[in-house]
Amino acid sequence: MTENNNSIVLDIQASDGQVFPSSSDLINNAIIIAYENSEISHDYSIGVTVRLVGHDEGLSINSKFNNKANATNVLAFIGDIEQEKELGLSPPFLGDIVVCLAVVEKEANALDISVSSHFIHMVVHGFLHLLGYDHFSDEEENKMKLIENKVLAVLDERGELN
Repeated sequence: MTENNNSIVLDIQASDGQVFPSSSDLINNAIIIAYENSEISHDYSIGVTVRLVGHDEGLSINSKFNNKANATNVLAFIGDIEQEKELGLSPPFLGDIVVCLAVVEKEANALDISVSSHFIHMVVHGFLHLLGYDHFSDEEENKMKLIENKVLAVLDERGELN
């Protein structure tokens, strides 16, 4: 767990007609909990973009950047934090998290969980990718899952998930 007193600045974006299934406060709380429970720390504030997209934009982005012919639940695009610091951008942004609401809704229904809860899980998953976590090995995947489960448990204990 990392102690961090620096702030995280969120840039919340939604495609035309998309409505976030969770409040910006809940998104922020989830990211802060994930950051505090990660092995990564910065001694300065950081920024993160969270963009909510529909099926068509999700499909277009996944096709363009991953050469996949389907939309996916979450994509993470890691920025160049050191370059942003050198350019004087404050705060420097870790990158972008893109969540496809149509896919998240479909998955939430199949899992019989709330769309809000699954959406927050996907945001945390994307954020962990921005921090450098991945799931190419069982060990890496287990680290991610532990943090994701911790975040969801804390938010649930606080009564913030529905």
